[in-house]
Amino acid sequence: MKLSRKIAIFLILACILCKASPIFSADYSDFNPNYLISDAEMQEWQSMNQSDIQSFLSQYGSALSTMTLTDKNGITKPSSEIIYNAAQEHKINPKYILVKLQKEQSLITEKNPSQKQLDGATGYGITDGCGWTCDMYLNNQGFGKQVDSAAGIIRWYYDNKNSSDWIKRAGVSYLVDGQTIIPTTDATAFLYTYTPHLHGNENFWKLWQNWFGYSIPDGSLVKSADSPAVYLIQDSKKRPIKSMSILTSRFDKKMIMTIPLSELANYPDGASISLPNYSILKNGDKYFLVDFDVVRPFANFDVVKKLGYNPDEFVDITDADIAGYTIGSTIQIDTTDPTGRLVKLKDEGSIYYLKDGFYHAIYNQQIAKITFPELIIKTVIASELKNYQPGAIVKLKDGTLFKTKGGSTVYVVEKGKKRPITSNDVFVGFGYDEKNIIIIDDILASIHETGQPVYLPGRMAAMQATTPPEFDDQEIQIGEKIVENGKMVAVPESQSKYIGEKFTTNINTYLIADYKSGKILVGKNVDKVRPMASFVKVMTAYQLMFNGLLTSASVTFDPKMTAKSSKFRAVKGEQFQNNDLLLSLLTSSINTPAKMLVMGNGKSEAKFVKEMNAKVKQWGLSKTKFTDTYGYDLGNVTTAREYLKVYTKTEQNAEVRKALGTKEYAYNEIKDLDGKPKHYDTHSNILVNKPGLPFKIISSKTGYLDEAGAGLVMLIERPSDAKQFIVITMGNPDYINRFVEPERLANYTTTNF
Repeated sequence: MKLSRKIAIFLILACILCKASPIFSADYSDFNPNYLISDAEMQEWQSMNQSDIQSFLSQYGSALSTMTLTDKNGITKPSSEIIYNAAQEHKINPKYILVKLQKEQSLITEKNPSQKQLDGATGYGITDGCGWTCDMYLNNQGFGKQVDSAAGIIRWYYDNKNSSDWIKRAGVSYLVDGQTIIPTTDATAFLYTYTPHLHGNENFWKLWQNWFGYSIPDGSLVKSADSPAVYLIQDSKKRPIKSMSILTSRFDKKMIMTIPLSELANYPDGASISLPNYSILKNGDKYFLVDFDVVRPFANFDVVKKLGYNPDEFVDITDADIAGYTIGSTIQIDTTDPTGRLVKLKDEGSIYYLKDGFYHAIYNQQIAKITFPELIIKTVIASELKNYQPGAIVKLKDGTLFKTKGGSTVYVVEKGKKRPITSNDVFVGFGYDEKNIIIIDDILASIHETGQPVYLPGRMAAMQATTPPEFDDQEIQIGEKIVENGKMVAVPESQSKYIGEKFTTNINTYLIADYKSGKILVGKNVDKVRPMASFVKVMTAYQLMFNGLLTSASVTFDPKMTAKSSKFRAVKGEQFQNNDLLLSLLTSSINTPAKMLVMGNGKSEAKFVKEMNAKVKQWGLSKTKFTDTYGYDLGNVTTAREYLKVYTKTEQNAEVRKALGTKEYAYNEIKDLDGKPKHYDTHSNILVNKPGLPFKIISSKTGYLDEAGAGLVMLIERPSDAKQFIVITMGNPDYINRFVEPERLANYTTTNF
């Protein structure tokens, strides 16, 4: 979406047309006008698919749930599809659009909207000055145009915030309705640009909190520092656990998170958990088994006796004690394993969970211990399963934290899905403990569908917004091993060294250089020795070409070629063309193709690494060292100043540059053995495929390790005069938004040099 300055400036005066709001059920006393939502939340454009949006509209009984309306192009479509398409096109969260529709015209809860409500659905172009007669509104009248414009203008703000001073930005002081506001996120600033009033944005925040603000994943155990009481978060409610014995019968107490009391207060009370799991309840002559949130009646006392329970252990209850529980299926005399058991087959070692006549496959012993810590695995013969029916595969318990081997992303399991935790700030903000993170393999992780990312609610993030990230304040000399500790190597701001004008950013090391001359125009900590991460792959590709790699030749995959932390899909004996492996290596930044290209063309990795080190020594680089061919090892180190020379020399090779500049690719294996011959991907630098940039990206490479932070190197060109620059960023602590600051730096480059 493109808007002229004249058109977009109308939106500064956009008025609040906020009809009756929905019912707000939470406590909003902690409203912070400086922090409405995060930039990550605003730009989480994949947070809902069209089906999710349709379900949301139906849940609130919205007339939109059954309406077909015209989109921005005049084509009739379901309203959910119009909302979804706008979110996808402009890379803006569909949740934002839903909140705007309610805030401006109550269209989420409206059962019978007027045509006027639909025509001005998001309040776009309706200003304090001319209201519903503004040309801006009349040119964007109608549900489809309003929805598209509401999403499009936010994306336009992001793309133009550095070139248009009237767009409000994070960290700048503004006077709004007589009150000083300093937005802590650009998303907050843009909401004030769209609607320059306090009350309207408070209503937006309330809607957001009511619908999307409860972010603590289901299955989490929480408490406040002010009280020993422990709660289970379930269905956005906090369920008090009445005693420690009850807690330990269901959960691992090590997983308890400590959160602010004010945050705990935002969750309404749910039904208490007052009975130990798998306890036997006695109510008169009736007996029940507690099975988490279900109580299962026994057919009679004979069944209870069959299971071998001691009458002294029975818990006397009344009807009121189980009023909040679901009554489950009756346990009969022939019911097998009502409390479940774990078995391992003697001959093959497979593990199963047996319960109620079903067997459930368990991927490995690790997941068995985590999911059923109270059960002991017993070895049985395979024939014991013949009387059981197959059931669903066992997944990790809700609330489990895990990483994959070699991966950096932490996930939390919720309702069988794995939800990425978006940053260390989120991890710490929720009170998670890294000691509770388990490491699992990619296959086990893949069993869990990926859910929505976990964000800190704005009310919690606002408390931390002014707290700078903590880095490892260690000086690392070349040849000294960087220890794998999860802390990003960085120079404290008080010790940072700058070249030229200071560019304000949270990136710890950056450099801008004239491509033709190699002169560094501006820089920060350019001589700091840092892990290279996947920047190594560019040198690997160059050395391959220097050694005479034939791109038309092929490599046959052998499992010994598999690199660490690699998701490359190949089975033994499959054949790949070298040119296609170069694309996987440089465009997608996949690790295994590095070893395939090196080992498949007659070199050991160790010997090839020696050649790379000899080459950079010839170039006069004393602080650059390679220890593998793909950047996983922390012994791969360089500085921004030296990597400028590495990248400038290596990407001049035509094949290397071509792969580094490829936006997307697709290829077939030469020889396929698993029925999956096609490989395809887009560039790992999302800016390569982003439309409307004021510069051209000729070549680019990404990199990331916990200790390296996010890195990005780009050769860019200014269209007006074809002048070219190298932009290098290293030590970016914000992995989720890792392309935001490099884009700012590139915009700054083409504007100022």
